[in-house]
Amino acid sequence: MKDDDAARPAVSVIVATARDTGCRRLVTAVREQFAAQPGTSYEIILVLDGCPRYGWLDSADDDIRALVLPQRTGIARARNTGIGASRGRLLAFLDDDCVPARTWLSELLRMSVEYPGRVAFGGRVIGTHPANLYGQLRDQIYYHETFGAWYADDSSSADVLGAPYVNGGNCAYRGGVLRGSGGFDVLLPAYSDVELGRRLALRARAVLSPRMAIHHDHPGDFRQYMLRCWRSGRARAVLWRSRGYRQDSPFAVGRTIAANLIWHNAVGRRRRITVSPVRGVAVLTCQEIVHGSGYTYELLRSLGGRRRSGDVSGDAPGVGVAAGAP
Repeated sequence: MKDDDAARPAVSVIVATARDTGCRRLVTAVREQFAAQPGTSYEIILVLDGCPRYGWLDSADDDIRALVLPQRTGIARARNTGIGASRGRLLAFLDDDCVPARTWLSELLRMSVEYPGRVAFGGRVIGTHPANLYGQLRDQIYYHETFGAWYADDSSSADVLGAPYVNGGNCAYRGGVLRGSGGFDVLLPAYSDVELGRRLALRARAVLSPRMAIHHDHPGDFRQYMLRCWRSGRARAVLWRSRGYRQDSPFAVGRTIAANLIWHNAVGRRRRITVSPVRGVAVLTCQEIVHGSGYTYELLRSLGGRRRSGDVSGDAPGVGVAAGAP
């Protein structure tokens, strides 16, 4: 190993945060896991995205660096700021209000050693309220269809080789690969982790462990859920416009929405919903309509040449990993 690599922390844990709810709890949990792995050096990088410095942060803590951004920049830019400031050989990302499972760190370290050819590592995001309809839609519909049935199965234990992406709130990348990639695409209102997975070809380069898990709340009401659908629709339009991914073309998106409305929601998906299936199908119908509306809105907006400040970057898509750059 090169001398400069040996001097780097083994793991940088990067947390983009805009609110104090749960963040201190997360930091405590991360510290406890590293305390159980005394041979593993680490640093925690908190990127405070347009919010004041939290009162419980102590400048004497040598394992935490807090980067305070003067205004809200969005999750992709905030994570890129953390990447630019990081020194770790592995760069891990956690949502600021999640609770990592007790095996989160040990599984990450194990996979990084057992799979030297893999560049990204991830695991499950477990909803804290499984009886909530919107959480169940996230688990049993989106995650099930994206990663496979194992993702929502508490009895799963085997490693899964290859994934379309690793969830941005529970993942880690080899530092050299992520820094060299340009980081998360700052043009996207959502799906920056999905796009990075495509760019890094993670279907052949990632590994997931069901035990590298976090506990995290999903959207708990209709409005929050629909806002996510709107943003995801807009994001797919940006992906088509800026990256040209075929799966995000108007034809592909329209065909998928039509198939879901006509068949999948009422048949295959309905069977996986145990909390009010009829209401679940109704929400899924709204999901497709709102997703398609967000997609159409963003396409028309781009054709008209109208851009809002939050969606524009002076750099090429994906660029933005520079120390101190918001």
